Amino acid sequence: MAGKSPGPFPNCDWRFNEFPNPAAHALHVTCVELMALAVPGKDVGNALLNVVLRSQPLVPRENITAWMNAIGLVITALPEPYWIVLHDRIVSVIGSPALTSETEWAGYPFALLDFTACHQSYSEMNCSYVLALAHAVWHHSSIGQLSLIPKFLSETLKPVIQTEFQLLYVYHLVGPFLQRFQQERTRCMLEIGVAFYEMLQAVDQHCQHLSYMDPICDFLYHIKYMYTGDSVKEQVEKIIMTLRPAMKLRLRFITHSSKIETSTSAATAASASAASSSSTPQPPTSSLSSSSAAASPSSTQHSHTPM
Repeated sequence: MAGKSPGPFPNCDWRFNEFPNPAAHALHVTCVELMALAVPGKDVGNALLNVVLRSQPLVPRENITAWMNAIGLVITALPEPYWIVLHDRIVSVIGSPALTSETEWAGYPFALLDFTACHQSYSEMNCSYVLALAHAVWHHSSIGQLSLIPKFLSETLKPVIQTEFQLLYVYHLVGPFLQRFQQERTRCMLEIGVAFYEMLQAVDQHCQHLSYMDPICDFLYHIKYMYTGDSVKEQVEKIIMTLRPAMKLRLRFITHSSKIETSTSAATAASASAASSSSTPQPPTSSLSSSSAAASPSSTQHSHTPM
């Protein structure tokens, strides 16, 4: 299957075989051997993830993505105790200093999350490895396995999200699968959309300054106009009202009420500026009244006598 000759399986007519091709046969026997091990499924799943996460010198760098896809195929074909350990790895990465402390990573966070660029420049980190491996595993997962992600976001990740880097990491983690959720499980798509806003609310309350409000808002607008629409308007509106003014200003088109509040605040600011300008010296009242009387057409109309 890797181009070697002779192949690992004898030549046969796969049309009349239990398995459709050699790859399916290899995947089946691999899973049988793993489940036959006298160790818990959690330990087997962690060992499979460690093939990429901790044994990088043993894996050819030019074939790292192929190894990740192989792990994704194997681990998703196993029962839940084997692949659910990936969630624990994601939680540990989100709680790592690289994402919890902004001083640990002074560069552009999107460069940190670009696995291909980091891998080619030999500057990859554990968080980028876990991100790429999670994408490989979830890409091969069934929709039933992916349906656990909304619960994972709301119950496990949301309580620990406090920084912008953590929020951006979660957006990068789940973002590539929104299209599949929208097509196969719309309910899960709506739950994920609400969870994204709840995480943003937690970050807004915890951080004194937000440096990446524009990319965050762009992503939320993308979700609204491409996937959710006004389906989560009521839940999202309550969250947006609690955000800082700069964030509410950027999200004013998500809900109509936020747009109205923004226009009201703008009108209040305009009236305040007009009140401050009233303290400046004004022309005499007589000159103003005379000029207004001269310019007013109604005064000339009242001077005419009816015919």
